[in-house]
Parts: sequence; structure tokens; C-alpha cells
Amino acid sequence: MAAPWDKIKAEWLKGGITQEELAKKYGLSVKTVSNRASKEGWKAAKGRIREKTEENIEARVVRARVTHLEKLIAAQENILDALVQMAEEVKNNPKLLLDKTGGMRNAESLTRAMQTAAMTQRDLYRLPNIDQKFAAKKWREQQKLERELKAQKEQQETETQMWTIVVPEGSEAIDE
Repeated sequence: MAAPWDKIKAEWLKGGITQEELAKKYGLSVKTVSNRASKEGWKAAKGRIREKTEENIEARVVRARVTHLEKLIAAQENILDALVQMAEEVKNNPKLLLDKTGGMRNAESLTRAMQTAAMTQRDLYRLPNIDQKFAAKKWREQQKLERELKAQKEQQETETQMWTIVVPEGSEAIDE
């Protein structure tokens, strides 16, 4: 009975199995599988499949990034349009910001809209937000403190070593 070479080749190209394992699975010698693979150029085929797969993954990542950026840009445009419209309405009628008692009425929604615009802008340009900036600063300070503590510890060890008196074995300590 002839070996199912198309099936064997497909399994090997799929990956996760060696030629040795295929030979054992189909009752063939490793040399037979190896010779067939060399003759038919299985390695080159696997390389082409790997390249194509990497290209597809790269293309998907690029498309996902483009889609994400398009959404961010659209959101940014909508937010900015709304802010411009609000500013124009307030410019034409400043009383819109005030309630009956003279307090600020729409300031909270205006502030939220500006915060959203700023966050979208940060996302769009991959800028860190306040929390990320604070965390990065805290991490840098922690690293600096750890370096300083390590340097102090090394200096103390050096000073301790300088003042350690070694008494050779067999000699007696001198009493004063």
C-alpha cells in the first residue's frame, strides 16, 4: 500500500510534528520521509507558507490600527465640532452658562466635553495621560532610590571591610 504522501506533507506543513514522528505514525523510515521532503521541497513550501502567514498577520494589524485611528479621528472631529458649537452658542448668549441664581449651569458638561477631547487627542497621538505620567515618574523615583540604597550598602560594606582585622589562625589576640 502506498503512503498517503499528500496527507503526510500537509501534516508536516501544518506544523507541530517532526518528520521522525510522521515516519513513525505512517510506518515509514525517517530516511524515506526525509528524501521525499527534500525531493518535493517541503522546507521551501513551509517557508513560503510562513511568509504568507506573517504578511497576512501584518496586514491585519495594519488594518486594525488604521480602523482604530479612523475611529479616533472621527470621535475627535465630533467632539471638536460639538465644542465649537457650544462655544459659539455661549458667545452669542453668555447667559446659557448661568442658571436662575447666577451659578454655572452648563460648565460641567462643557468641562466633560473638553476632557473627552483631550483624552481622545492623547489616544490619537499615543500621548500618556495624567495617571500614566504619574506612574512613570513614581517608577523613575523608585529606581533612583533603589540605586542610591544599593550604592550606600556597597559603601558600608567597603568601609566594614577596611576596618576588619584579620587574625591569622594559631596566633593569639593581643590584650591591652
